[in-house]
Amino acid sequence: MSGETHPYEVNRSERLARRREMRIKKRGHGFINPEGESATAETERETSIDLAEKREFVTKLARVYAATLEFYKTEPMGSLSHVEAVNKWEAQKAQRAEDALKQVPSKVTWGELASLGEKDLAAALGVWSRICEAADDELESGARAVMAIGDSPTPYERAQFVAIRDAFADEWKPRGGVEAALIDMLAIAFSLQMYWTAIAHRRATQTHDKEQALVLKWESEGWKSPYQSEADAVEQAHRFADGYNRQFLRTLRQMRDLRRYAPPVIVNNGGQVNVAAQQVNVSSDVSER
Repeated sequence: MSGETHPYEVNRSERLARRREMRIKKRGHGFINPEGESATAETERETSIDLAEKREFVTKLARVYAATLEFYKTEPMGSLSHVEAVNKWEAQKAQRAEDALKQVPSKVTWGELASLGEKDLAAALGVWSRICEAADDELESGARAVMAIGDSPTPYERAQFVAIRDAFADEWKPRGGVEAALIDMLAIAFSLQMYWTAIAHRRATQTHDKEQALVLKWESEGWKSPYQSEADAVEQAHRFADGYNRQFLRTLRQMRDLRRYAPPVIVNNGGQVNVAAQQVNVSSDVSER
């Protein structure tokens, strides 16, 4: 990225500590005892976000395995028996597991992860961690947001988007994920507004030039109105441009309101403090509310 201020700056160690922080989770259960009376019981266990995610990951792999077997039993796949479906899975498992280790993170499938997990669960969890890190990098670099302006932007179009994103981030200096997401929304809305404004101008002027050529050809005077379909296309482009302009301004107001109603800044020691986008010098033992 081109600027010095990046919208997303993921503190991986801080996030990992938060995700691994253990906590007690209590759960109540209702049941009917042998005498036919209703009763309740409460259990508790120590867990963390990281452990919960790993349990959900393993559960997902098991569901993928079961769903794949059921898919093999359908008519389009030859109505295989259960044994045949299992044999088909086993025949493809080694190649899928190898693919999971070799694929770029964005191309890894759940079937490949399930095959690898059946062979080596630790390796499957390692691939999952690699996928999560790649998603962090995609978000932090702006590659995730740039997808909104097209599936295959040219290198220059991508650089144009990143330049807009960096310019907004340099001014607002977003604090945390929510403000960074608003920066992305601003960059997307502004980019699409400029795109559709250019489309509207091009459609209108090209229609005008086309009609002028017909006028000269038939030695007539004046400009003929375009066909309704052409007029609708011009109006559509203007409507889209206006819609993205409204989206941009709405997001800008959200950013402003978020800063306006932010919690008070408490300063315990003197020095230089960043308040919103400004640097403020304060003396010791001053509370700014």
